[in-house]
Amino acid sequence: MSICKGIAGKRGRNPIGIFIHNDAGSENANTAFYRNWLPTHDLGNGFAHYYIASDGILQAEDDHNMAWHCGQYDGNSNYLSIEVCQSMGDIKIFKSNEEKALQLAAQKCRQYNIVPNTSTIRLHQEVYATACPHRSVEIHGGASSAKAYFIARIRQLMGENVNIPVNSVTSPTSPVSNTGNPGIVFTYAVQLTNGTVLPEVTNLDDFAGAVGKRIANVAIKVNKGKIKYQVHVIGGGWLPWVTGYNWNDFNNGYAGNGQAIDAIRVYYETPSDIISKFGYQKAQYRVAPLNSPYYAWQFDDETTDGQDGFAGCFGSAIDRFQLF
Repeated sequence: MSICKGIAGKRGRNPIGIFIHNDAGSENANTAFYRNWLPTHDLGNGFAHYYIASDGILQAEDDHNMAWHCGQYDGNSNYLSIEVCQSMGDIKIFKSNEEKALQLAAQKCRQYNIVPNTSTIRLHQEVYATACPHRSVEIHGGASSAKAYFIARIRQLMGENVNIPVNSVTSPTSPVSNTGNPGIVFTYAVQLTNGTVLPEVTNLDDFAGAVGKRIANVAIKVNKGKIKYQVHVIGGGWLPWVTGYNWNDFNNGYAGNGQAIDAIRVYYETPSDIISKFGYQKAQYRVAPLNSPYYAWQFDDETTDGQDGFAGCFGSAIDRFQLF
């Protein structure tokens, strides 16, 4: 018998599609955790059919039963639900879990003759006011890109000859003349208010920061062209622009003064050889407030199309930063 014992009711028919979820759990939120946690908590608050983590796959509810997983009757009644776990933990572990989840989705599509498309492969946030699947959306460059990737990868795992779409981030607007590959690599790192310098990141390989930990200082460099950047201190103001990348250079090696910051501004100067071949490029960046989804993407210091000229919100500390 399933862990959830059919509490949401029987479906009475095969599922017509699959919802992909992220659990917002730490590295400790593996299948062993959920196996013990689910029977001791109110299932009315939500549960999925499958939980995918670094220690394997847990089936919490039978396929022919419904699950309370998306806050919408049609989704709960007619779709299977797959929870990609440990989504607030290590990025490599999460990506591995996501791949296992898509392998399971492909298996279920074959089993129930489900054709992967935009109607059958769904994201939780499509039907409910939530950021879920938040980590997948982050690493694949937005909800639409994440969904396109899921569909293409599931079809590929089912043996179809399809191309995996290139991730793109197009909010709030598209980059100017961003054709081809100019080979621009941004390298960046952050220092927390407790003095810890976290590992550096390049482009969108990951994010700089730690969920729930306030960022105080930021260092950025680029392999082509020039970069300048500044940060805004909570309860204070904007600190001077800097252009260096050196934690030992207190004047121009990083932006910050050790206090928690709530906003950052970045500007990229495109070199002439890239302009002639690819056109002007922009720094595209975003931040996330503590334990919350990311704010919108910001391009350089632009103030058009709803942009603020910086990433962040005055008064709200940030714990993650991305740049490409």
